Amino acid sequence: MALSFRICSSPLICKATLSNADNNRNHHHANDAAFIRRAADLAEMSAGLTSPHPNFGCVIATSSGKVFGEGYLYAQGTKPAEALAVEAAGEFCRGSTAYLNMEPGDCHGDHTAVSALVQAGVERVVVGIRHPLQHLRGSAIRELRSHGIEVNVLGEDFESKVLEDARKSCLLVNAPLIHRACSRVPFSVLKYAMTLDGKIAASSGHAAWISSKLSRTRVFELRGRSDAVIVGGNTVRQDDPRLTARHGQGHTPTRIVMSQSLDLPEKANLWDASEVSTIVVTQRGARKSFQKFLASKCVEVVEFDMLNPREVMEYFHLRGYLSILWECGGTLAASAISSSVIHKVVAFVAPKIIGGRNAPSPVGELGMVEMTQALNLIDVCYEQVGPDMLVSGFLQPIPDLLPVIPSEDATFEIDPTVNPFESSIIFFYKTWDLYGSFSNFSPHSIRMPYVGENDDYMTWSSVEHYYQANKFVGVENPMALDCVEKIRTARSPEEAALIGRKTQRHKPELVRKDWEDVKIEVMYMALKCKFSTYPHLKSMLLSTAGSVLVEASPHDLFWGGGREGEGLNYLGRLLMQLRSEYMGESSVSAENTSLA
Repeated sequence: MALSFRICSSPLICKATLSNADNNRNHHHANDAAFIRRAADLAEMSAGLTSPHPNFGCVIATSSGKVFGEGYLYAQGTKPAEALAVEAAGEFCRGSTAYLNMEPGDCHGDHTAVSALVQAGVERVVVGIRHPLQHLRGSAIRELRSHGIEVNVLGEDFESKVLEDARKSCLLVNAPLIHRACSRVPFSVLKYAMTLDGKIAASSGHAAWISSKLSRTRVFELRGRSDAVIVGGNTVRQDDPRLTARHGQGHTPTRIVMSQSLDLPEKANLWDASEVSTIVVTQRGARKSFQKFLASKCVEVVEFDMLNPREVMEYFHLRGYLSILWECGGTLAASAISSSVIHKVVAFVAPKIIGGRNAPSPVGELGMVEMTQALNLIDVCYEQVGPDMLVSGFLQPIPDLLPVIPSEDATFEIDPTVNPFESSIIFFYKTWDLYGSFSNFSPHSIRMPYVGENDDYMTWSSVEHYYQANKFVGVENPMALDCVEKIRTARSPEEAALIGRKTQRHKPELVRKDWEDVKIEVMYMALKCKFSTYPHLKSMLLSTAGSVLVEASPHDLFWGGGREGEGLNYLGRLLMQLRSEYMGESSVSAENTSLA
């Protein structure tokens, strides 16, 4: 901080006074920090809905502190936070400042978020943190600056204690994505409830209920923010949990059971996969007969040569999982901590004492013999929840991306010739991947006919919306028509897929009789419309000429490639077919031009 010294008659009473520039700077820093924190709070509202995308929030305000518009990303495939904030602010956007908790992630080439800010006349943009994904980092910032907009990034363009605290809130709200991008495993939270004397159950194994009803509601919220909940075999045998998010918000996570021997009961709540899917991970060859039993219950079984938390988490990272909540017993918790896959701990401490020499504790043997070896939590928070105390903190610090970000003078440039995949095969799966826009879940709207009683064209939010709705068109049943409308108005491709798949599973009579015969054609026509509508997508598809396209979903054996290449990869095949069609058209066009 710059100081101006006033000359005094006695050197002993000289004192430092802040200049007007310093006062103004502090005032602006305080405003910027407050609005960035507000953007982070808005982003927090979408936690559990946007995965595997970041949580985005945007505030549009004046330098004097008046807020004109706010917005947050509701779910993958919906309007960006920036566009929603611009719509809310209207004409007041011109000359204003936009505050973003994270750099926009226009990963599909349409630049929706950036365009919204540019076209609205925003004069300045303050960004909490840059995008953690390497192929997106810095792109939106460069684009905004190229349009003459002043862009300030916390920690790069200016620093202060109040701004550092605001930046920290941006790191926390997207900690799962940042950890996943840096460590190549999902962000994992270990949660448990224990008595004041450190027990998670009585000596008999009875554990219901240690914590209060308010604490259990908080657990439901934690589940709703997670992609999956993981437990061990002991928890299944002792507690027979459901592991649902019964608070009615967010989404319901996948249930994962880790069991080396598959010594599990045949009757368990987790084997009911009618509403929520369950995955059992085990060691290769374990109880083949029980594996067949689980398969008959629609429970997926994944085998590992050696079952350990690190390999399991690396596998679920490849499947696109962003965050996982561990609600396991002490033995599995200790193994996960030892494997360095646990990033955060959330502990509910109840004011109860149960005692018992053999009563289990939340974390088993870690091999530590001195207190100096104890693992210390970072950024510890304490909160009273009813009669309980909630203690939370990080076992591993949130990776700081600043050291790898170049200075403004040495602008970071991504080499477009670098391909992270094998030269002959291009994999795509999640929409945030480099070739993620090839996915039928990418947020690109298309205009296609209803294919019902009339063939009027209408706008569908994504290829997946159109595909799922076509399962039920033409069926003379009011419930089928209602399902089509629910799918058409679903706020995200994931939501549309959930409605379509659930209805197909529970009410197969509503599915059109010829669906299996026409579904490939339906997908192809929707893909062709999408790539014809967006020139940048067509160019991207043509740029893959000579490469095999593989939809890398490990569990979709029809549209995807499967875990070990056993899938039919029909989505990749259709894209290659469409690519050939476009290349043929280009050849004919070039030939006609030369003849002319």
